[in-house]
Amino acid sequence: MRGSDPTLVNQRQGRLLRSPAALAGLAIGLGLAAILAGCAGSPASSADTGVGCSVTVQIPSSGSTLLGSVRATVSGHTYRVARNIGTVSVPCGDQATLSATAADPSQHPFTGWSVGGRTSSASTITVTVDGVVSILPRFFVPHAPTPSPSPKVSPSPSATPSTVTLDQWVSYDAATKTLTWKVVAGYRGVNHGLSFDGEADGAMKVTVPSGWSVTVDFSNVGTTNHSAVIVTSTGTTPVFPGAETPDPTMGTAPGQTATFNFAASQVGSYRLACLMPGHEAAGMWETFTVASGGVPSAQL
Repeated sequence: MRGSDPTLVNQRQGRLLRSPAALAGLAIGLGLAAILAGCAGSPASSADTGVGCSVTVQIPSSGSTLLGSVRATVSGHTYRVARNIGTVSVPCGDQATLSATAADPSQHPFTGWSVGGRTSSASTITVTVDGVVSILPRFFVPHAPTPSPSPKVSPSPSATPSTVTLDQWVSYDAATKTLTWKVVAGYRGVNHGLSFDGEADGAMKVTVPSGWSVTVDFSNVGTTNHSAVIVTSTGTTPVFPGAETPDPTMGTAPGQTATFNFAASQVGSYRLACLMPGHEAAGMWETFTVASGGVPSAQL
């Protein structure tokens, strides 16, 4: 370590982690580096298990308003997280650089990061991802005045949290009946890049109840154009209005993203497929089912 250049050592892997901004203190910095590099124990998900690695960002809110957003840069690609929970896939052992932007800097300025119980006041952090890493950006929230005592009432049962994360790709909000599917084309080069979320030939099965809304956050990390469309096993047009990325036969270029929303209004078994010529036939499709009831699910 020389001068003012903060260098954090990953003791388990022997890698160097360089933060683009000085950490709040050396003790905090070294503790944070250990958490970020996976020193606290074996990763829950790693290259050895074949499951993959990711960074999950949890953005706090005030009431129903998110306090900010986060940008994550991985291998030259930038992803924007602007939901209460967002997951960015990262090749195991690679680095992710994160920066936060406050939605209302005058009322709720960004104050730092929290990772595994450790904190940092750096404006930007870089983490080496050896498993599943959860990161919380922190924003200032003024303390509300203490309310006057109110009459005691019988306690009611605690409400079940409405947001459920099924895996790093799929989550849902039971209160709004919305399923969010993070679709990454070409992830880790599976099936020669002709895959979604590291799966092909319908191996990934996502189910949503009829009448729910579906949001697909599509990103192309492959080396050629790809698209995503909800179709039947023999169809080439969207089953539901809006259920496609732009210009699906031309595709979305590598490094680009697209988001589309649709209502799952018809019970049936369908596909999420790439309609670039030859891609679906080569296995670039996953199973999408609209059920008559129940709750969403994601299976491999």
